[in-house]
Amino acid sequence: MQNRMRLLMVATAFLYFGPLLAGLGGAGWAATAGFFALFMLWLFILRPHQWPHNVHDWLTRYEPWAALGTNACVQLLLVLLLFGIGRGIGGALHLRPDYGVALPLMVSFLAIPFARLVWDPWTSPHLNDYLDEALHKQPPGEDADPLTLARRLLVPLSALPDCADEAEVAQHLLAMAPHTDPASLRRALLQRHARGEASHAESLALILHATDPALILSVPGDGPNLALVALPQTPVLLARFARRLTAALQAEPEVWGKSPSVDHLADLVGHFDNTAAEAPLRDLIEAMNAAQPEDGLA
Repeated sequence: MQNRMRLLMVATAFLYFGPLLAGLGGAGWAATAGFFALFMLWLFILRPHQWPHNVHDWLTRYEPWAALGTNACVQLLLVLLLFGIGRGIGGALHLRPDYGVALPLMVSFLAIPFARLVWDPWTSPHLNDYLDEALHKQPPGEDADPLTLARRLLVPLSALPDCADEAEVAQHLLAMAPHTDPASLRRALLQRHARGEASHAESLALILHATDPALILSVPGDGPNLALVALPQTPVLLARFARRLTAALQAEPEVWGKSPSVDHLADLVGHFDNTAAEAPLRDLIEAMNAAQPEDGLA
C-alpha cells in the first residue's frame, strides 16, 4: 500500500513537472491548453468515482457539471501557476533550454499511464483501510454493539463529497456489509437523518439500502416508509427514491406491505408538482396500485 502511494506521488510529480519545464523552456502561454487537457484527463482516469458513468446522468443532473467546473478551474489555475513559476525561474537565471514544448507535454502525458499501472482506483484498498481503522477505534476490553459499530463504519461514507454518485456509495455499502448487520446499518442511517447530520452520500446510502428488494423483506420494519420520512425532501432525492422503489415493487410485489401509502405519495406529487420528482412519484403510485394484493393486505 505504502509503496504504491509513493509511486503514485512520483507519477503526480511528473504530471506537474511538465508545465514547469514548458515555462522554463520559454514556451508560449498557448501551450498551457495542452497541459490543462492532460490534467483533466488525469482526473477522469485516476478519480473515476467522481464522475457519472452514463450519458443520462450527464444530461439530467447538475452535480457532475458543477464538479467538472470546479475541478477545471482548480486545474487551470494549477497549470498557469506552474507554467508561470517555470518562466520566472528561467528569467531569473537567464535560462532558456531549447527542447520545445513536445518534451514537457510527453513528461506530463507519461505520468498518466504510469500512475494507472501502479494505482487502480476501482480496486485500491483505501476503502478497506478506512474501514479497518474504524473497526479498530474500539477501546481495548470493550465489545462494541452492532449499532455502535455501524455508526463507526459510516464515517468514511459521510466524508464523501457531495458529487459522489450511487456507484461509489454502493461500493462503500458493499464493503461495510461483512462487518455489520443490515438492521443496524439501516438504523444508524436513519438516526443520522433524524438528527439532521446526514451527508448527501448518506442520503444516497439510505435510498439504496431502503429500496433494495431483498433488504426490504429481510430487515424488520417498514424500511421504505421510514426512509421516505427521514430523507431530505428535495426533488432529486425523492426522484431517486421513487425510481428505485418502483423497480423494487416490479421485482418483488411483496415489498408493497412495507412501502409508503398511496395517499402519502399523492400528497408528495401535489407538493412537488412540476419538479423532477413528480413523474417518478406518479410512476411509483402506479406500481403501488399494481402490486397491491386483491384483499388489500400484504
